[in-house]
Amino acid sequence: MAKSPRLGTRLRRLRKDKKLTQVDLADQLGISASYLNLLEHNRRSITVPILLRLSQILKVDPLVFSPQDEGHLIAEITDTLKDPLFEDDDFDETDIATMAAEAPALCSALKKTYDAYKSTQSDMQLLSERLSQDLLFADSSFRLRTLVTSILSSTEIVHDNDDLSAKDRKEFLKIVLKDSENLADTVSEMLGFVGGDGFTDKSSAPSPVEAVSDFIQSKNNYFEAIETAADEFRATLREDITPTQTLAEYLRREHGVKVEFADRDQHDTEATLFDDQYRHLILSKALPQASVDFHLALLCGQLAFPDLFSEIAVGPELVNEAATTQAISALTNYFAGAYLLPYDTFLTAAEKLRYDIELLQQQFGASYEQICHRLTTLQKPSESGIPLHLIRSDIAGNISKRFTASGLRIPRYGNSCPRWVLHSAFLTPGVICPQISEMPDGGRFFSIARTVTKPSLGYTQPKRHYAISLGCDVSHAHHLVYADGMNLAAPRTVVPVGVTCRLCDRPNCAQRAASPPSQARDTMHPQKRNISPGIGDF
Repeated sequence: MAKSPRLGTRLRRLRKDKKLTQVDLADQLGISASYLNLLEHNRRSITVPILLRLSQILKVDPLVFSPQDEGHLIAEITDTLKDPLFEDDDFDETDIATMAAEAPALCSALKKTYDAYKSTQSDMQLLSERLSQDLLFADSSFRLRTLVTSILSSTEIVHDNDDLSAKDRKEFLKIVLKDSENLADTVSEMLGFVGGDGFTDKSSAPSPVEAVSDFIQSKNNYFEAIETAADEFRATLREDITPTQTLAEYLRREHGVKVEFADRDQHDTEATLFDDQYRHLILSKALPQASVDFHLALLCGQLAFPDLFSEIAVGPELVNEAATTQAISALTNYFAGAYLLPYDTFLTAAEKLRYDIELLQQQFGASYEQICHRLTTLQKPSESGIPLHLIRSDIAGNISKRFTASGLRIPRYGNSCPRWVLHSAFLTPGVICPQISEMPDGGRFFSIARTVTKPSLGYTQPKRHYAISLGCDVSHAHHLVYADGMNLAAPRTVVPVGVTCRLCDRPNCAQRAASPPSQARDTMHPQKRNISPGIGDF
């Protein structure tokens, strides 16, 4: 087992929870107390025999020592503490690991606080842009100053002139009253402008997409209850006809849903439309067969198991109704994948075909993205596949999907490292690109990436292009057909990468787009300097 700064900390916490001294536990393990002390302080690796013995003595599942969950938490806390907000502080990685192991609730609270800070910071930036550029606000500001000046002038005249006639005094007061009413309207208009929909007290919560991503990560992207429901649902359907016919027949028979394929003359903005009142589902002819089957399975799940998804969509990550709704949608998508790609059959095929995505597409009639998603859900404790990470990015570098079981740190805020194969895949559309990458901490990963294009409903509807990256720790790379012929240990084949520019302390990176963490700057000044520094240089 690889040495990890998290395992010793977790071992120490579990020992203390059981009220055992180091001497007591060492005696039961058959090792010296000094050696156990080295294990707890991460100076020795915990071997498999010791791990199994520990699980028996401490009466815990061996998976308790898995660094995966803590690794994800450590990555997010590290991401937080590398923000310029903390540029004067230096946080040791071991201290962060200890905090994640011994105070996960405190780490979650810190993450929530930072989420709120980033959200507020974003709102302030947006507000600043609106205030400086919006003509409506500029006009309101001018009217505000004019009205205040008018009211002040009229009031001073009435106040300073005792000999003012009653008629004139009344006229000036009428002006003050009218301008005051206009002032009230202008202020209300400006407050409505500043405090619009984007600036509510709910903005401190993470977005529904981020919340669902955290929820799925916390469950390791495996939901046994949904797997069981998909298996039982499949057993009730016919097997002698195509999936499309099977699912359409089920919808008609059990839910009175009529399925119709329509061209863009009937609808030209959505690939699917379902009318709950009239029980009518319209599917666009532009959808490929894999997408048709997926959407039919999706609707079957929505109609057959709404209570199941609602029961599962519960957790501290889902902080509001919008996040819960998004989570239910994600779980329904999980059901569709579980139905179309049965767990045991799919895992067997994946291992036999060495995770060849294109061959899996042919065998199961699924899309490239569907296969990639399903591969990341093969995390059943008793029978699991390779721990993988998955990232989806658009052309602008916005990450719209992220999950990591491999240990790869995926940035929560901002774009990822431009050296990741995820981004270079856009240079060769439709071609699978492999990469061996090395993080600043020495961790190595094997990843592949390929672009996918969502179906278009016609020439006037712009296509959506994404890059999807799937990968694992380099120790598992030999299980993937894409690593064949690559020297997994040769330095020349390894690409040095980071998480994101502001978290990466690699010197002399030509693709740096932001300054490195402040803690690393003092060590990055060479004796010789580049007289034409790049954008991220300082």
